[in-house]
Amino acid sequence: MRRKGIWIGIGVLALMQLVQPDRSPPASDPAQHLEQVMAVPANVKIILAEGCYDCHSSNSNYPWYSYITPVNFWQQDHISDAREELNFSDWGTYSSKRIDKKLKEIKQEVSEGEMPLPSYTWIHADARLSDAQRKELVAFFEGLPH
Repeated sequence: MRRKGIWIGIGVLALMQLVQPDRSPPASDPAQHLEQVMAVPANVKIILAEGCYDCHSSNSNYPWYSYITPVNFWQQDHISDAREELNFSDWGTYSSKRIDKKLKEIKQEVSEGEMPLPSYTWIHADARLSDAQRKELVAFFEGLPH
């Protein structure tokens, strides 16, 4: 009887894999991306690409584990929430008031080590920011016009 339950559980897990979240990138104008509307130094581009863009842009990279249910739904929900909060792909469409607010939030969360999230850097070691990288990002965002 126990073996039958195990096989039923495996079958249910296998069937669950057939249901996947929508991973299509949201519509965005490439000309509105942060890197198109602002001069972003090469070192900052690297930091943003490794530590921010997977969640905070329309160009998320989905690794192998993003296709395993239920992780895939948790991850896609996280990415959708992150994009809603801040999407560097839409930076050029933000109002001055929203940019001011985002700049304050970015500087605070990066300098306090709240971003990138520990749950992200746990799996993506290259996204862990050193103190020097945090200072570079904060200095970059402090220097942006708003």
